[in-house]
Amino acid sequence: MKEFDFAMFENMNICIDSEKVKAGDVFVLLKKRGGKKKIRQALKRGAKLILAEKSYGIKCCEVVKNVRKTWALIEKEKNGCACDHMKIIGVTGTNGKTTTTYFIASILKSAKKKVAVIGTLGAFFEGERYETDGLTTPDPNILHKLFALFYSRGAEYVVMEVSAHALELGKVAGIKFDVAVLTNITQDHLDFFKTMKKYKKAKYKIFDQAKKAVVCGDCIKRGEFTRRAKLPTTFYGFNSSNEVYAKLLSSSFDRSVFFCHATNFSFQSKIKLSGAYNILNALASVCACICEGIDVQYIKKGLANMKEVEGRFNVRNIRGKTVVIDFAHTPDGLKKLIQNVRPLVKGEIITLFGCGGNRDKKKRAIMGKIATSLSDQVVITSDNPRFEDPNLIIKDILKKVNKNCKINIDPNREKAIKVAFSLAKKDDAVIIAGKGGEKYQDIAGTKVPYDDFEVVERLLQKGKGEK
Repeated sequence: MKEFDFAMFENMNICIDSEKVKAGDVFVLLKKRGGKKKIRQALKRGAKLILAEKSYGIKCCEVVKNVRKTWALIEKEKNGCACDHMKIIGVTGTNGKTTTTYFIASILKSAKKKVAVIGTLGAFFEGERYETDGLTTPDPNILHKLFALFYSRGAEYVVMEVSAHALELGKVAGIKFDVAVLTNITQDHLDFFKTMKKYKKAKYKIFDQAKKAVVCGDCIKRGEFTRRAKLPTTFYGFNSSNEVYAKLLSSSFDRSVFFCHATNFSFQSKIKLSGAYNILNALASVCACICEGIDVQYIKKGLANMKEVEGRFNVRNIRGKTVVIDFAHTPDGLKKLIQNVRPLVKGEIITLFGCGGNRDKKKRAIMGKIATSLSDQVVITSDNPRFEDPNLIIKDILKKVNKNCKINIDPNREKAIKVAFSLAKKDDAVIIAGKGGEKYQDIAGTKVPYDDFEVVERLLQKGKGEK
């Protein structure tokens, strides 16, 4: 990457949308397609400088090797390198990122640390929520402004979700992670990465910027990882070969009890989340906090104090029927969700789900097969169709379904939830998967207000009104 003074951008506005450039702005060209046209538009609107990976014959164009990384480093400098003055814990993985960050934050808060959280549900510090761009890892302009804000307000730690896209695109360039956590790697985002090999490679990039690593030894091959990442690593899982491991003692819809064994201590813990995968998330947090030197008394307290995370195995009861709302939107996530519910329910499982449009199409049929093989009945609906026809997405889902399973179809998600609930009898469980805490449906480029919880709440209120 070309060397130049990042400080020169301190008082300059950075813009990545050529249609929003104002006089004196620096326009950063992130996408090469139509690049020259975008640059001309930016210049016409008064751009003072262009940042791109080639000159396009423009005199005021600063050429850099990797424009996305350069942009990230500029935003870091513009915001006083605030991330360097706090301890940053990054969590990556296909599933479990959000819950793991909240577990870590809960433990650190128990140890009287001031902690901010950034991730899929937004950014949070000291009881306040801050707007992000809705991505798992915000773009550098938003991310570093958050760092600066949190630092100015006394934050000691930032625990953040780090997506594979963010790593591949250099969004987190310049950030030094005190601890990097890898929860698992299973199929997702192949629309972007094309192969699992490339997807895995992107995830592993976080360790190039980390001091210490925490890795699920049950999900990632130890030898393969240690050959790739040369840094102190703590492995966790249910297998006793891991440095930190657990034994499940009991589980219900609203809690899990397990025994945790680490090198220097052991303890029994009860968390307010169900399932083996949530115990793994808890173990990841234990390891991350061990790396930070947090005493076991605060680890135990933090695990016990951890509250329900919106959209992550949230349980409601309506007239004797259990409803589970969960973000599970990958094959592995859906499989583990249904498998976790199965031993907890006396009756049948009715699973409702859909798949996102303009995303990994290969996982649609796989998820259809998983849902219809593990559930008693399935309701297939819409998720975030984006620019695809919901009916065509559903058609993809149906390609490999178990024909012995009862299947209902309704592209209207709210109506589909009502269908799923009408199918359920007392002691049955309805799983509503895919959207979790999202407050919208992405339809043809518009985020239409929508909330699974609101739909379920209306059903709950209707139930309370009945005699």
